[in-house]
Amino acid sequence: MPGTNLRTKKYDAVVFGLFETGLGVIRSLGQNGLRVIGVDFKSNIGKVSKYVKSFRCPHPLQKEEKFIEWVRSNFADNHPLPVFITQDDFLAVFSRNRKTLSEYFVFNMIDHSLLESIADKYQQSLLAVNAGIESPNTWLVNELSDLQRIQDDLSFPLIIKGRDVNSWRNSIGRGIKVYPANDKSELKSILSGILEKGISVIVQELICGPETNHYKYCSYISEDGKILCEFTLRKIRQNPVRFGVGTVVESVYNPEIIALGRKLFSAIGFIGVGSAEFKQDQSDGTIKLIEINPRYWQQNSLATECGINFPYMNYLDLLQQHQDPVVEFKPGIKWINSIKDFDTFLTYNKEGRLSYKDWRNTLKGEKIYSDFTWDDPLPRLYQFGFGPNLLKLPRFIIRNIRK
Repeated sequence: MPGTNLRTKKYDAVVFGLFETGLGVIRSLGQNGLRVIGVDFKSNIGKVSKYVKSFRCPHPLQKEEKFIEWVRSNFADNHPLPVFITQDDFLAVFSRNRKTLSEYFVFNMIDHSLLESIADKYQQSLLAVNAGIESPNTWLVNELSDLQRIQDDLSFPLIIKGRDVNSWRNSIGRGIKVYPANDKSELKSILSGILEKGISVIVQELICGPETNHYKYCSYISEDGKILCEFTLRKIRQNPVRFGVGTVVESVYNPEIIALGRKLFSAIGFIGVGSAEFKQDQSDGTIKLIEINPRYWQQNSLATECGINFPYMNYLDLLQQHQDPVVEFKPGIKWINSIKDFDTFLTYNKEGRLSYKDWRNTLKGEKIYSDFTWDDPLPRLYQFGFGPNLLKLPRFIIRNIRK
């Protein structure tokens, strides 16, 4: 594939993935005066930020060889640039090809065997057990006959999710993270439909409790194991409802979550940027691991707003400009994805669980938005199609909202 005019030394960093996660990283770097290249294999919100020069690349997973060739073609004349990976599609490819890609980029990433264990949801649960971290009971299901082996151990309700996130997304879709099952009949029916697609899944104990029982520990750890950044947040709502990504989250200082996150990451030898999501079980108060994410998390701009600029500290560390750790941050600030949270509100509103007034009250206080900052407004306009969709909003609200 021919070059696309990236052969220049005027840039300071490269961000792979231009979804909201990448947009947060781009702004955190750009607002510190860094010149950022943004790369994605599809059109995404981050491409219109004023802080980035964006480019399209081949799909890293579906066209891995072409992606590597694209990198060679476009970055050969650059000095190795600090790189920030914000999407799973790029993560495995960078890890598998780290020797080749290290000729063009500088990055701090866990070793490949650990990355594979984290990407495998069943192996990830074993990592937690070995680290002495509480986690929900988990069973591996490769075929329907496996139910016979585990059925006596099951206690409902349960959830079903993909063993490998990329296989799950390709076959099931990005909008569905898990399927809940309330009894054996429902479990068997759901598994039959999924397993016939050739997907390996895990069946897992459902941790009881509201969305506000979800917490996330986030950290950046240098190659020598030093924690340079540390941050915690909790969910207020998520999308899809009950089993999704946070649409409203809030910075909270939670020493217990911090202690668990440190224990987990130390035990598995984690380095680089990552997060661990936990949920407090309403039935007994136990805090259990939900998942480990070995890259930037979607609401990373909240940490920057609260006083810890993970991407910039990451950048300085990659250039070996060593800094003192930054672990103190301002609690009580919210991060809001307006579009997704409105969708979640509509679902709860139709179920009679959340009124418009109560929803608005949860959005009060100091906050930032996933797509909007006053100095960089174009991403929000991009989200709304640069105008026409906004004209339909008042009518839509009147028709769909219960008081």
